[in-house]
Amino acid sequence: MEPITIQKTEDFRRTRYGLFGNVAANGCGAIAAYNVLNGLGEEVSFPKVIKGLRKRLGMAFGFGLLGTNIYSLMAYLASFFRLRICLIFLRNRKKLKTCDAVIIHYYWRSKKRIGAHFISGIKNEDGDYTFYNYSAVPRTASLDSFLMNMKKEHELPLWVIGIKRKGQKI
Repeated sequence: MEPITIQKTEDFRRTRYGLFGNVAANGCGAIAAYNVLNGLGEEVSFPKVIKGLRKRLGMAFGFGLLGTNIYSLMAYLASFFRLRICLIFLRNRKKLKTCDAVIIHYYWRSKKRIGAHFISGIKNEDGDYTFYNYSAVPRTASLDSFLMNMKKEHELPLWVIGIKRKGQKI
């Protein structure tokens, strides 16, 4: 299945996320999970991802209007993969270099608004990651350079969830 690269589409505006939200405005966590699952070989439909997150109260905050609960997202992904959780301010990113994929949760700000967003990165054969749902076009970079560039763009990465296929050591 193809990765989802653009969140703000008409179809996603009509796709409910929680009681009051929709995927276009609040579903970046579900999109990140979908991209990781399919990028690592799990054939999972997007509606099935939403259903899996809903079972784990993934949209409980603000009934979907505040996006995806990060703990529910991690619990859902842990049913498929092994996870390594990294709080960016702890500076322990070295342990993430062996991960097959990452999900980055970050806060952003502009002159008029602030918000939070999830993006996914799938490791390529050369060791760099291709990041999805960050801009209109997927970006490829090393994890370190990508995170450093985010800070220059006034985006503050808080969590990185490192993901490995089950059966592999982290």
